[in-house]
Amino acid sequence: MSARARLHAAGPDARLSSPSRRHPRPPAADTAAEVVVGPVRTCVGCRNAGPRSVLLRVVAATTDAGDPAVVVDVRRALPGRGAWLHPDPRCLELAERRRAFPRALRLAGPLDTSAVREHLGDD
Repeated sequence: MSARARLHAAGPDARLSSPSRRHPRPPAADTAAEVVVGPVRTCVGCRNAGPRSVLLRVVAATTDAGDPAVVVDVRRALPGRGAWLHPDPRCLELAERRRAFPRALRLAGPLDTSAVREHLGDD
């Protein structure tokens, strides 16, 4: 049956459309599509998304001297705006190089990241 015959048989409200757009193919079985359950967050360092349970939440705090610093929110319960980071020193370096912490936390100026570096064990 031709496309025109199928269109005529479908009725007056039917339209011709590309089957690839109307019914997209599912991903191939060999491509491992990662299924994430739960909230997804984006790492400020590498900009890759991942489950919240895998990423570290960091927030801005003030030091004893009154300077702004980035601290790790281990319980994910500290007040204020947070940013998410993979627990990898390379992601921390990328975030520092890109100046991502002040932008993500909406603060002006450089932030001290020594507490995050200590938490990651990268002195």
